[in-house]
Amino acid sequence: MSRRFQHVNKYRNVVGRVEKKEQWYADVPVTTTSSSDKAQLIKASRTSLAVKWSGSGSIGLLPLDKPGKTCSNEARVFHAHGAPVTDWEFSPFHDDLLATGAEDGMVKLWNIGNKDEPSCLSTFSIPSRRVDSISFHPTADQIITTLGNEGKKVCIWDVNKNEKAIFEMTTSKESFQSFSWKSDGSLLSTAGKDSITVWDPRATEQQVLTGHGHEGIKGSRIVWLGDSNYLFTVGQSKFRSREYGLWDSRNLSTPLKKASLDQSTGIMLPLYDEDTETMYLIGRGDTTIRSMQISDLITRPTMDENMACGTMTSVYGATLMRKQSLHVMQAEIARVLAVVENAIMPVSFEVPRKQYLDFHADLFPDTKGNVPGLTASEWLAGENKLVEKVSLNPAKSKDIPSKDIPATTGSQSTTVTKETASTGVADTISTPSTTHNINNKIEKTSSSSTTTTKDQTPLESSTTPIAPSSPSSGKKDDNLSNSDHLKEDEKKEQEESSKPKKQLPHYGSAHASAFKYISGKLYHPSTHYDDLHGLSIDKSGNFDLIQASTEFMGVPMSGAGGRVGIIPINKPGRLPTHIPSVLCGSNVTNFKFDPFDPRVLATVSEDNCIRLWRIPENGLEEDLNDAFMLLKDSSMDKPSQIEFHPNANHVLMSVSNDLGKPAIRIWDLDTQQVKLKYSTGSNQGILYCAWSPDGKKLAIHGKDKQLRILDARSGNILAHAKSHEGIRPSRIVWLDATRIASVGFGLGSMREILIFDIDTMSKPIFKRSIDVSPSVMSVYYDPDCDILYVAGRGDRIIHTFAAKELEPLAKIEGTTLQQSLVFMPKRLCNVKETEIARFYRLTPTSIEPYGARIPRARPEYFQDDIFINTPDYEHAAQDAKSWFDGEDKELNRISLQPKDMIALSDAPPPPQAARSKAKFEMGKKMVSDDERRQNLMNRMFSSAKRIDEEEEERLKKDQENQIPEEDKEVAEDEWDD
Repeated sequence: MSRRFQHVNKYRNVVGRVEKKEQWYADVPVTTTSSSDKAQLIKASRTSLAVKWSGSGSIGLLPLDKPGKTCSNEARVFHAHGAPVTDWEFSPFHDDLLATGAEDGMVKLWNIGNKDEPSCLSTFSIPSRRVDSISFHPTADQIITTLGNEGKKVCIWDVNKNEKAIFEMTTSKESFQSFSWKSDGSLLSTAGKDSITVWDPRATEQQVLTGHGHEGIKGSRIVWLGDSNYLFTVGQSKFRSREYGLWDSRNLSTPLKKASLDQSTGIMLPLYDEDTETMYLIGRGDTTIRSMQISDLITRPTMDENMACGTMTSVYGATLMRKQSLHVMQAEIARVLAVVENAIMPVSFEVPRKQYLDFHADLFPDTKGNVPGLTASEWLAGENKLVEKVSLNPAKSKDIPSKDIPATTGSQSTTVTKETASTGVADTISTPSTTHNINNKIEKTSSSSTTTTKDQTPLESSTTPIAPSSPSSGKKDDNLSNSDHLKEDEKKEQEESSKPKKQLPHYGSAHASAFKYISGKLYHPSTHYDDLHGLSIDKSGNFDLIQASTEFMGVPMSGAGGRVGIIPINKPGRLPTHIPSVLCGSNVTNFKFDPFDPRVLATVSEDNCIRLWRIPENGLEEDLNDAFMLLKDSSMDKPSQIEFHPNANHVLMSVSNDLGKPAIRIWDLDTQQVKLKYSTGSNQGILYCAWSPDGKKLAIHGKDKQLRILDARSGNILAHAKSHEGIRPSRIVWLDATRIASVGFGLGSMREILIFDIDTMSKPIFKRSIDVSPSVMSVYYDPDCDILYVAGRGDRIIHTFAAKELEPLAKIEGTTLQQSLVFMPKRLCNVKETEIARFYRLTPTSIEPYGARIPRARPEYFQDDIFINTPDYEHAAQDAKSWFDGEDKELNRISLQPKDMIALSDAPPPPQAARSKAKFEMGKKMVSDDERRQNLMNRMFSSAKRIDEEEEERLKKDQENQIPEEDKEVAEDEWDD
């Protein structure tokens, strides 16, 4: 046959293109594995992306319109289940309705439209140990289909009547591995090992037809091709080669086409675009996305393979973006959102066209809208109806209303656990009495697409509608009045002002920090402390495993007697097998160096004693048994923390749990007595306590999940607020006199940072989720640079944040797992190398010195813009007596500028800047000269013009005064007689 008479598909030239990295959803801790091989690992609505966040039972919601490296800052992470999530799905009719299933056999419906936290609308249990697959009905609202892990039963649920499945399709042979609905919702297909079955769930005899499918033991997936009679499957042969097949649902005895793809073992994920009749095949672990064009589904279908798209990275899951979110004016017919390592990669499929000014209607047929074709009761009564379609043409499309989420009036399942037992009708966003009204609204909307209800709110469309041009009013009268012209001008101005203005692109961050490119510098190995043996790591979460003064470091050592090993800082290298230690007599619960005396160490132990040790100048040569000071109180029990006063010398704070009543004591070390003692306002334990920078207040985080601010002298509670949801240990650090940063755990082991203002303690002013991990974090704050350093025990990474608005900075990554950090005074930083912080990083077998540095353009000068005068933390501002008497003094400030360095503010401009300034001055002078010459010429011309005008005026006057020739002669009658 001649080629001119052959049918040529209009999508044959489609080209797949991986978007630029700027359009990726980068640095997202998305999980690339699932206990269910049926999970796509990502689902999309018109406004959001839902991914499985790292950790057990957590789902992350990302805004669809905010890709980039900082997209994780916009993520809303919530704890969906107490067990790992296996599958989830957005409702095709409600963008804010998300269904999730997990390994605990529970299915939950979530309203994610709430800005703060998604709310659970309904919960029910399936008759299986684990939910493997979950899907909404394609046409009927509030109908959900589930498949359990044993694969013997596909259940269909009415959300309003979720006590028991309304329909169940069971098999006694091979297990079901996937299912798919026909587009009109009348039939259901299932696939398993060597089996394909078509079901009519509402019929008395549910099984309609069955046939032999793929012979492989796993990975069989089935897709019903729209509202046609054909099925598409992928799976494995008995030789474990991947293959696909095309079937007629009316005759499953033999496939219409069956072909092998390759020999890979990765499971295939088929994604079908019903509008363009294109099947996208993504192999889990592959670096290529295949696409197959299916034609003539009305008669006898044919299949042709399109050009494959290479991704250069392994893909673990994928989903298709909703049609309303595509860039139709760029001829983008589909967009695949692929899950890769720590990112979501958009892959755009476009059809090349000569021009992109017009809407190509041949490429974009009408697509399904968001109005359900049927209610649940109508579908159960036996009705079938397709979802009404809408146009993708921006000139014709209107704002699609966002449907209200119907209330779930069904009762909870009898197998609901305590976690979900409290979830009831009160948690829904609509009352049961409004369900009927909502269904009526849906019916009205489906009957008239131009009618919208009062409760519906328009959604922002991804494409801007083009305003239709106004009809011509014919030839206008030329003799319009001025008032008519003014009215027309005002009307035009109003129309122009009502048009949306084009937004200019923004590049970079609006609040870019000067420390954005902070980096960690590991010192030379000769400065390390190696071969650390016997480190005791079985300590509580508020126990820092390393402490340091300017002369010594201390680490807890294993063994009897409560040992704290003392390591001289000036003696790096290989540590001795037996590190000389102070012996406390019982297990150490906390220890601290005196900030104003580098040779004094304070320890607190399980024998309810606080000991102060004086270390010799050259360090310990053997174990030290005798403390020079012993502090005891008869009622003190189970002390857990000690902290020196930040400004006053010889003032020590201790935290203890006195027979179930937490107490705080303030000790005067000069008199060796307790001067202040008060309770914390709670009968539960204290997780952490911290002094304010001025030493006037204390911040306490308790096991009752409350953050309290106490007056340090009176013990009065000044403010309190609800803090982290988790009960694991948290840390507190003061940012200034009124702001507090708390590092702890939210739900589901989500590590987070909260910042509170003690003047408004109702809720945190900033919140930042870090990641999901059970390891406890330590925190340090640099007030000079306004940087928070957060490090988890057992992590490799140190997170840094600009504390003002909790903007993340560059991460500092180590080579080994860290146990703890300790920061040194600012004066020890190498300012000549623009080192803004120096700290020691404790690992299981060594202590590594690190420096946090900032790249600068002119490091030869002292960077006085970042090295401001810093508080002198090594010299006290006052003694203990004056502080207990009510006086408050601030620490003195010292300069970090070396004598041999010139401050950057006093430095001469760089050569390039000097040349630029000289050129500017030269240009300015040239402009001045030009202006002076121009002014002179203007004066000359104005003077000449004035002379010409005066001469012209004089001649005009002369002409007026001149007597005409005819007037010079005297008439005859004028002569005298």
